[in-house]
Amino acid sequence: MQTSTYKLADNVLFQKVLEETVILEPNTGEYFTLDAIGTFIVEKLQAGCTLAETLTALRHEYDTKDADPEADLSALLAQMQQKGLMKRSDD
Repeated sequence: MQTSTYKLADNVLFQKVLEETVILEPNTGEYFTLDAIGTFIVEKLQAGCTLAETLTALRHEYDTKDADPEADLSALLAQMQQKGLMKRSDD
């Protein structure tokens, strides 16, 4: 899983709005919002970074000593996949 790459689904709209990012799934009209860290993760994945590279960048960019960035990354990815917002790049 660490070497997998992911990207936003082709049909979603991704827009930064002030301190948040909004992702719209046009088929359902549902909005999904991301904070700065979630935005950072999605941007890294969109740039073609693997999960391992994204995790390394996340640890470098943010103070993660009191958090579990790997669990956070996995949870965000699972939630976005469940909502049809993100998919594996090779799917």
